[in-house]
Amino acid sequence: MTMQKRVYIVLAVVVVVLAGVAAWQGLRQQEPVYGGKTLTLWLRTYAPSSSSRLQSPEWNAADDAVRHMGTNCFPILLRMIRQKDSPSKLWLVAFTRKHGLTKRIHFVLAAVRNVEASRAFIALGDGAKDAVPALVRMYDEKITVESRSAIEDALAWIGPAAKPAIPLLVRGTTNANPRVRANALWALGEIHAEPEVCVPCLIQALNDSDDWARLSAAHALGMFGTDAKSAVPALTEMTNVSPLLSRGIFSTRLQAMLEARNALRKIDPPVVWPTSESFLDYGVPAEDAPISPR
Repeated sequence: MTMQKRVYIVLAVVVVVLAGVAAWQGLRQQEPVYGGKTLTLWLRTYAPSSSSRLQSPEWNAADDAVRHMGTNCFPILLRMIRQKDSPSKLWLVAFTRKHGLTKRIHFVLAAVRNVEASRAFIALGDGAKDAVPALVRMYDEKITVESRSAIEDALAWIGPAAKPAIPLLVRGTTNANPRVRANALWALGEIHAEPEVCVPCLIQALNDSDDWARLSAAHALGMFGTDAKSAVPALTEMTNVSPLLSRGIFSTRLQAMLEARNALRKIDPPVVWPTSESFLDYGVPAEDAPISPR
């Protein structure tokens, strides 16, 4: 490596670190505190790389902290959920990984912050309804795929109180990115309002080219219950899991088929649909059974 290149790298590190420190200080100056820990420290529990999982003691403790801080969390969560990394930071992250420098220089990507913030809304639930207008505005800014997906997740966890977001989520179901589509479909189910608008959109999504999107659409239709009876024929077409099972294929496609069966039971309970009480009945590992597209 030439001396000139080393100088460029050092300068890039300094710029990114200074920017990160400034952003961090901006967050800390306004952060609520619970149990002697700031909000952003509690949110680390929700990071994708965290060893803590949903319903673990650590996760439950973070949930309690977030609920205690309540609406005071909003400014930080909204700032984190819309974070976007600069091109220079992304270049530097790629460079450190390529040259094995990750132990010396540690970066937290904006995508991680997006997820940490979105998962706080699991604890807040409909208590975060006042954040819906801001989330809607951010979504239309089209910041990044990761940010949009995290916003969709947040709206899903807010639930029916996020009804004002239905128009933007319906638009999201036709997004070019499959992750954005899947999360939008899942969120429509968690909100389960305006069936006359959402159900036709969800039925159409059962033919999506992405298996996660199809699974999310099936799940969402089940959340609408009897209001989704017009989806019965399309869902029935998805329920034939035999060809995949005979080949020993346990995939997202199989999970989507099983989710269609679960949806049919919720939509039309009097009808006896083929039984599959659990994904485990078909050899799908518990950790692979769908909880959300993320």
